[in-house]
Amino acid sequence: VIKELKGSYSTIPIITDDNYAVMKVRKIGVELGATLSCFSTFKLLGPEGIGCIVGDKKAIELLRKENYSGGLQVQGHEAIDVLRGMTYAPVALANQAMVIDELVDRLATNREVSHISDAYVANAQSKVLLVEFDLPIAEKILEYTNDLGAAPNPVGAESKYEIVPMFYRVSGTFMQYDPNLVKTTIRINPYRSGPDTIIRILKNAVNEVVG
Repeated sequence: VIKELKGSYSTIPIITDDNYAVMKVRKIGVELGATLSCFSTFKLLGPEGIGCIVGDKKAIELLRKENYSGGLQVQGHEAIDVLRGMTYAPVALANQAMVIDELVDRLATNREVSHISDAYVANAQSKVLLVEFDLPIAEKILEYTNDLGAAPNPVGAESKYEIVPMFYRVSGTFMQYDPNLVKTTIRINPYRSGPDTIIRILKNAVNEVVG
């Protein structure tokens, strides 16, 4: 897309929003020819309110001039927090992916939890696990998972505050494709939790709903 745009509109700068893409894809927008790439460092385990812009030197210098005010400058401790977050974020994301892959094997192949018919990976904003039940109990399951140790909503998507796993309904896109999915399928993002924690919550929730 970037190549086509540059070929047709060579004088127009191209800016990409790379939130949720940084450290998850091989190349972000600027590495594929965009003028600038922009993303939130909060989503890379960094501090609140600090964005990052990388790219063309002339464009960056212009932005620096426009942001001359002291109130707009990133403070030293904030910059250190950004670097620290960027150092750990790829490790956290790799651990998260390993947990999801293990859960697919344990739930879909080994059938460790009753009434789960399938489990598979989906790459949305985050890499998540989709769990499909053999009964229309998904909504009931989510009524119990919060009390069993899961979060129902993000604290700050992909932020340093995401610790416990998140159990939540499928996205609007999935429901448009098949409205029945809301009754049979849930999403799970393990965040910092391990596979045993996810299995425990699922087993206990299924026992509460089905018995």
